[in-house]
Amino acid sequence: MRHFRRIVVTLCCLLAVAPVQAQVDSPPLRLSNAGLSVQAVFMERAPVATGIAAHAGWALTPAWDLRVGIRRDAVVQRDIRRAYSSRTEWADQRRFSVTPALGWRPFRPDGPLHQSFRVSVGPTLQVQRGEQVRRLGAIEESMSIDRLTTDAGLRGDNTYLDRSGATPLLLQTDNTNRTNVGVTAELQYGLTYEAVTVEALLTGRRMTGVDGATVGLGGRVSVAL
Repeated sequence: MRHFRRIVVTLCCLLAVAPVQAQVDSPPLRLSNAGLSVQAVFMERAPVATGIAAHAGWALTPAWDLRVGIRRDAVVQRDIRRAYSSRTEWADQRRFSVTPALGWRPFRPDGPLHQSFRVSVGPTLQVQRGEQVRRLGAIEESMSIDRLTTDAGLRGDNTYLDRSGATPLLLQTDNTNRTNVGVTAELQYGLTYEAVTVEALLTGRRMTGVDGATVGLGGRVSVAL
């Protein structure tokens, strides 16, 4: 009986120490790649925007990795005359977002030159700044600035007046400053030569407080570290 107790105690000690030892011996998670991307971004009620992003990635396994990206999508076009012909021609949208995404590579052949394909998805935190059109139209030339800014029927968060042409134009906007949360998915296909990867990039994003989805199409350059 005494020997049995000793065996049980020894086994318990080994089971308790083994996970700790394995954790100590396991290599730390290291930065494996970093890169930059540029995209044409299609947002709601706005001309085509420009998306610029930077990312850092950590390899979890040969097929799985984790990337954290910081991105800015922006389009600013405040020509009232252009907006008068089409409301979608006026825009002020600036969006900053942070996305940690889990990626999967179904294949990654060896060799100095090979193809690469990656699918990723992750949550997104987005800070949005900008304005959207509330009222746009021609006004009487005799209308004063005081009338435009004090009349309750003409009141808006922001007021723009263009008197450069024969017909004075008035544009009023509402602020779209808010914080949104959502999800971002990406498809990437490219070529890798040694440590450099060049990819075609398709991004889809769905956020709260934003009508529809935001789509981006462009490219990315990454470097293995």
